[in-house]
Parts: sequence; C-alpha cells; structure tokens
Amino acid sequence: MKILVMGPQASGKGTIGRMLSEKLKFPLISIGDILRHLPKSHPRYKEVNELMEKGELAPQDLIAELLEYRLAQADCYKGYILDGWYRAMENVRLLDVEPDVVIVLEISEETTIRRISGRRTCTSDGEIYNIYTLPKEELEECEGELVQREDDTEEAVKKRLSIYNTETKEVVEYLKNRGTNVREVNAEGPPEEVFEAVMKVLNPII
Repeated sequence: MKILVMGPQASGKGTIGRMLSEKLKFPLISIGDILRHLPKSHPRYKEVNELMEKGELAPQDLIAELLEYRLAQADCYKGYILDGWYRAMENVRLLDVEPDVVIVLEISEETTIRRISGRRTCTSDGEIYNIYTLPKEELEECEGELVQREDDTEEAVKKRLSIYNTETKEVVEYLKNRGTNVREVNAEGPPEEVFEAVMKVLNPII
C-alpha cells in the first residue's frame, strides 16, 4: 500500500504521516528527512546543504534519484507513507511512484498563515513556539529571544501558497483524472481529529 500525503504548508502532513506510520507499521518517507540525512560524502552534499540553509529547494532530479533509492529498500516492500513529493508535475515526470491512495489535507489560507507566521524560535534552546496558539504565560517562560525565520513571514507564506495553489493542485487534478484514489480531508482541527478522519477514509481500502 503506497500512501501519498499532500497539502499546503502547516496542514499537518508530517504529523499525520507519523501517526499513520505508527498505526499501519509502514515507514514514513519524508523528502525533508532524506535531504537532511544526505551523507557528507555525497558529491552534491555541499550544493544541497547551501540551498537548504537559504530555505531554497534542492534540485528535483537529485531528490528523485535519492527517493527512488530509498523506496527500493526492503522496509518499503509492503508499503510506505510518502510526504513531500508530487509538489509539481515535474516530480511526476521525474519519478512517478503511482500511489494507491492520495490523502490531501485541506486548510484555509488564513489557517496556513496563522500557523506559520506565528512561529517563533527561541534563541536560547531552539524550541519553536507559536505566538497565536500558546498561552502568554508559557511564552513568557522562554528564557531566550523569540525570533521569526525569514521564510515564515506572512509575505513568504503567501508566496509559497500561490505555488501550491497552481503547481501542486495541478498534480492533484492530474491524479484524479487518471483514476488515482484521491481523498480530501479537512485538516483544520487538532491532529487527533484529523487522524481519525484520515483513518475513516483509509479503513475501507487498507
């Protein structure tokens, strides 16, 4: 069973992916994790590392190569959950994983902006907080300064959302048209509720 999790930033793809992995006993394959664990001995390590430090995307051909290798490992034979691929039609052309089911987590633009632009990183311990969701008392307990990453500003979030609404949604429509089992799930609620909704969709299939 090959399950692809899609959705805009802050829709909870990573969280739901981890919960599915634990429940179904399939490995969670995250493009971000693959790139972060790229060995220093890899000939393109420096290139990828510099791009990630700038918050830019790694070359898609390299990601496809690394992903294809990862999916060929023994733990993926029975199935896997994939997060971070099929962001654009270029991904499909480079490596079509032909998922059995696609879960699209849906949240409003306002929710995406609130979840991301509210993120702050503590300069003392590196913990990430959200100024919109955490109680004031908990925020005040942070010993360091809370800073916002450049790519977490509202302007940056809207730019990434624009890309999602054009390039990624094009992929979703393509998958629907070719007969892939695409299920859209409301992801506005807490992770436990979203996970329950996802399992209701998957139970008749798995």
